Amino acid sequence: MSLPLSSHSAQSPLRKPAFSVNDRARWPHGSLVALLTESERAALLAAGSAVQFDDDNILVLQGDVGDGLYVLTGGMVKVTVAAETGTETTLAVRSRGDLIGEFAVLDGMPRTATARAVGAVGAVRISRAAFAVFGQRYPAALATITRSLVAKMRAATERHAAERTWGAKERLAQVLYELAEGYGEQATDGAVVIPLPLTQMELGELAGVAVSTTERILSELRKEGIVATGYREIAIRNMEFLGAIRFS
Repeated sequence: MSLPLSSHSAQSPLRKPAFSVNDRARWPHGSLVALLTESERAALLAAGSAVQFDDDNILVLQGDVGDGLYVLTGGMVKVTVAAETGTETTLAVRSRGDLIGEFAVLDGMPRTATARAVGAVGAVRISRAAFAVFGQRYPAALATITRSLVAKMRAATERHAAERTWGAKERLAQVLYELAEGYGEQATDGAVVIPLPLTQMELGELAGVAVSTTERILSELRKEGIVATGYREIAIRNMEFLGAIRFS
């Protein structure tokens, strides 16, 4: 059973206000959209149409034809891969400013994973044809997207190697650090809030750690004052310490 994050922590920091889709400062700094220039970002978002997904809706399905991609404008998506036995493993989470489904659009192969909405999700859907036109008009943006894709593959390879080399605490620290860097919002008390509705099971799957071990490590980090947890929300109170114990 997937357990929510502990709720016996300090009050959750305030949320940031709404933002314009072309306001670079309001996109998570680790996201693909934030790396684009203003004109590239506007053109990418204008290349498709806005869509909404309810909780548990599937954006892309493993094995399907890659006929389009999504630019996430709000919410969180969980990326999973299913084994022949039917067992699903969480590979990654994606949120505002990230692309979903770009692998299959770029290489023409079937979808390698399933992307499912966690709560309400907003996105812009761009067809393969429209994305090809965008790439022709904005080759520098296409190069940025390609570099982002390679970075995802590199991170996945490093995490897989770490599962054989590093301990559970280092791997979980790495996941928390990456989530804070990619999606973190600065709180009024100086903490970095990860505003993604992740369960302890999902955090453990991302780090390759059992849920019971994830619970224990989070409890240790709370006692040490490194993190504070609320219902499906984590605040990192000491990024420097977290960075020192991660495996990278």
